[in-house]
Amino acid sequence: MVTTVVGTFLPWLRSGSVTRDSYQVLALRGWAGLNNASGEIVRGIWVGMIPLVTLCVILFALGLRRFAACLAILFGTITGTVAALAAVQGGNEGSLVGISLIGPTVALGGAVLAVAGAITVLTASTRTVLRTPGGTP
Repeated sequence: MVTTVVGTFLPWLRSGSVTRDSYQVLALRGWAGLNNASGEIVRGIWVGMIPLVTLCVILFALGLRRFAACLAILFGTITGTVAALAAVQGGNEGSLVGISLIGPTVALGGAVLAVAGAITVLTASTRTVLRTPGGTP
């Protein structure tokens, strides 16, 4: 999950010699005409991913592993989808404005790892051995 968050701060958009991370791209939504209610929802969800990661880590540390894993799947699905869409659109080196592949690729890799780890937590068996006095486990 930390890898995904780091990926959101890496370059996502290239404009000439200037690169912008995903948060700076969100700041351009008003310029692009997306400064409506849906743009605010998207911004709120994307910016809310960092507190969600913090909540997952805290829940995992408190022993609520399955709940933390469910939140991690939600996190990985949202960030992975956005990163995958950006990565698919990227790779246009000859153009003046385009998607930089560094940020979306790192974020996508982190999202895949987060979902895989969460699925592992959810499917892991947590059997405990009961010992009886004088018996075998």
